[in-house]
Amino acid sequence: MTFKKGLINPSCRRRPASNALNLLDSGLRRNDERRINQDFLNRCCNTFAMLLLLTSLSACGFKLRGDVELPQILQETYIESKNPFTGMARALRTELEGAGARIVESSKQATAVLRIVNEKSVNRILSVGSTGKASEYELFDSVTFELTDHKGKALISPQNLSMIRDLVFDENELLGKVAEAEQLHIKMRRSLARQVFTHINVELKRQ
Repeated sequence: MTFKKGLINPSCRRRPASNALNLLDSGLRRNDERRINQDFLNRCCNTFAMLLLLTSLSACGFKLRGDVELPQILQETYIESKNPFTGMARALRTELEGAGARIVESSKQATAVLRIVNEKSVNRILSVGSTGKASEYELFDSVTFELTDHKGKALISPQNLSMIRDLVFDENELLGKVAEAEQLHIKMRRSLARQVFTHINVELKRQ
């Protein structure tokens, strides 16, 4: 077999590099599209399976953590407090309403009376800096409560719950630290309200 000088067999010609890159990019795009589609299908399947599982568990009486069943006695609750607009009273109202209770405006309308006997929200100095000013505070919140029926019969005797958090204070960030302290107090009162509700639920089940 002979070849003429200067001629190249067309079947032996190399494709330009740009063509090879285009083919590579095209292949990568196709792979990416297939992978994206597969990931989407997997997510859909996982979501459906999770929903099916939660539905089945719910039908069997299973409850997620924090999902506490509302006792019958608390269906219509009157929150009695010296000041119904305090942070603790509002936190308890939010917690009970979130659980399905109806907060009434009079003990005569209530199936139960949740009485806030006492509450505290204070800041205590833990340490002092070189300038003589407070550098660390202890944030303290507490609530003493009791539960009676609408006739005044004691269901739960006075109980006290409290929480403590520490806050490092920087006098150069006064406004920011004051706001941070207030947010911590709000979170602590919410947590105490959840504890009150859980405590009531447990105590009533023992009776």
